[in-house]
Amino acid sequence: MLERLEQVKSATYYEDVKVWQVGDTIPVLTSRRFQKEYDHPADSTIGASYVVFNGEDTTTFEFAYDGIVRATAYHDTKRIVIDNFSSNRLPFHPVSAPFFNYAKSIILYILQTGDSIQVDWEDMGEEYHLTLVINEDKDVEFFGKAYYMPGSPLAVERPTSIYDLWFRKSTGLPYKLRKERTQDISLRTYSDIQINHLLAEDFRAADYFPQGYEITKYGEKRKTSSPNELIGKHAPEWALPDDEGRIVSLNDFKSKVLILNFTGIGCAPCHAAIPFLKKLMNDYDRNDLEIVALETWIQAPHASRNYAERNELNYPFLSATDEVIEAYRTGRTAPVFFILDDKRMVKDVVTGYSEEEMMNAINELLK
Repeated sequence: MLERLEQVKSATYYEDVKVWQVGDTIPVLTSRRFQKEYDHPADSTIGASYVVFNGEDTTTFEFAYDGIVRATAYHDTKRIVIDNFSSNRLPFHPVSAPFFNYAKSIILYILQTGDSIQVDWEDMGEEYHLTLVINEDKDVEFFGKAYYMPGSPLAVERPTSIYDLWFRKSTGLPYKLRKERTQDISLRTYSDIQINHLLAEDFRAADYFPQGYEITKYGEKRKTSSPNELIGKHAPEWALPDDEGRIVSLNDFKSKVLILNFTGIGCAPCHAAIPFLKKLMNDYDRNDLEIVALETWIQAPHASRNYAERNELNYPFLSATDEVIEAYRTGRTAPVFFILDDKRMVKDVVTGYSEEEMMNAINELLK
């Protein structure tokens, strides 16, 4: 299988992706993409270059990595964000590898690692099923080779990393990948695979950029609206369904202080803040303080319900709409905490998880 993967110098294929939260049975994300993948041995990051298009409209550019930069398209604001990794603090460039390069990294890891692993190989008639269980104390992810990821507050008690690959006997090549790690489970299926019919010479990410798009650098500040602009103003009204379909509105809360927590499922700082928020709900009388969380990353009620139950939240956890996110000007940044007074005026905004800032704002309002 490794020898066959090493013969793949280029490929095109459709990628169908489904992503689940751990413990959930309904995908929180589904997508379809079309990719062109090139072997690029001179690249010290992942050893590959690739470009990604929308799977429903293969003329719509989404992402590219050419060995020098990675480029991401944001069609809603008509811009391309370029990252040359100059501000990267990790010991590797965080570029997700394309499929065949990724599969090759998994096989090489199995053959070469000294980690505690379990490998199962199942003959399923027309295909083989390979399962790799990595029993290390950190997630293992593959960016050209295996890397041990920083610890996550989303961890649960189970094997850290599980990878499944399905190989067709007729081609000797994989066509499906399942990945289970502490924060989520994903399944990627590949179809219409064409091997070694592309030339990789002179591949540049910039060749695929849409005309008329603004080019910005990763981390570069742009003139955009800020949640801080709401300080001193009345909080925008909203009414959102809870996980049982009941409408919950801003006006339903009557406490002297209300904390609106704009959060994201899969956001580590958001998850780290949960024990503190639960403690606030236990320590304060409801006439003094209430909290409501608004999910802004995965706007699916079943995902919010699963997340709330799994973390035993003692405050409402609702799915925000695009209109609410826009009204509060967060741009899906998470976590962001809006501290409201009894008139529902925005008295303070805390971006990021800071217990000290939040306690200062709460105590100021409850004097």
